[in-house]
Amino acid sequence: MTRALHETAHIHRLPHTPAGPLRCLTIDVEDYFHIEAAHGTITPQQWDDWPSRVERNVDALLSLLAHFGRRATFFVLGDVARRHPHLARHIALAGHEIASHGTNHQRLHRLTPATFCADLLTSQHLLEDQTGRCVLGYRAPTFSLVPQTAWALDTLIHAGFQYDSSIFPVRHPLYGVPAAPCRPYYASSRPAGPRILEVPPLVWEPLPGSKLPVAGGGYFRLLPLWFMQRGLCQAAARNHPAVLYFHPWEFDPDMPRLPLRLTARWRTYTGLRTAASRLQRILRQPARWSPIADVLDELRAAAAEHPPYSLAA
Repeated sequence: MTRALHETAHIHRLPHTPAGPLRCLTIDVEDYFHIEAAHGTITPQQWDDWPSRVERNVDALLSLLAHFGRRATFFVLGDVARRHPHLARHIALAGHEIASHGTNHQRLHRLTPATFCADLLTSQHLLEDQTGRCVLGYRAPTFSLVPQTAWALDTLIHAGFQYDSSIFPVRHPLYGVPAAPCRPYYASSRPAGPRILEVPPLVWEPLPGSKLPVAGGGYFRLLPLWFMQRGLCQAAARNHPAVLYFHPWEFDPDMPRLPLRLTARWRTYTGLRTAASRLQRILRQPARWSPIADVLDELRAAAAEHPPYSLAA
């Protein structure tokens, strides 16, 4: 078990809390060498040169979630499923949802509709074969579902996916759709096109029209925790679900260091030693903690109250 999470073993187990604001904890299951910051530095052909730590990190997270009585959605990368064929089933047997994070952790900008379809179906079939359960949800690597890659929505719908959680309603150099809603909605690639339920990550709007990303990842490690707390409080006040996201490697301060550029090193390795204690503070809060699949009917009903959103540029 990762040392930072191992130190949580003494935490008193909290009872399941059925009441309160809806919060969906999600985990993007990838290894530390899969990260976008390493693209161009570590090639997929070199992944085998780096020791995998994803199993130990996932086990540590599962232990932490069990202590708090929380269940989550795990977006599992197909490459991880291939390398660790028992991991997805292990997560599912612990009571969590298994969803797809694609196969090779390539931003959609680097794929065509055909190669994306192959990447998507490979992960879907792997995970369904390993768990014996239908995979209902998808999250694009690096939240790369944007107007330029809106065609991916049609592929998801055609493949039978029930929801997506890839459209981040923020402004960022690599991703984000600032005009997209901050609540569940039905998304389409074009006006009047087929629709899929979209469940966006949490943002905080301190002023009308301003959207700050506070759902997790680097924002969770680099910013003061009260940013996320403000977002959680605002979502509860608006009766919106709060979708949070983390990666197993973010709780592993002892992982090998990749040869990243200076800024990427700072973004990737800052806050690793305090991430576990921060997550504990969030998980101990009373709320309706639920995998996304368990509340799909509720999310669909909320989305149906608003017009669909077209991602077309």
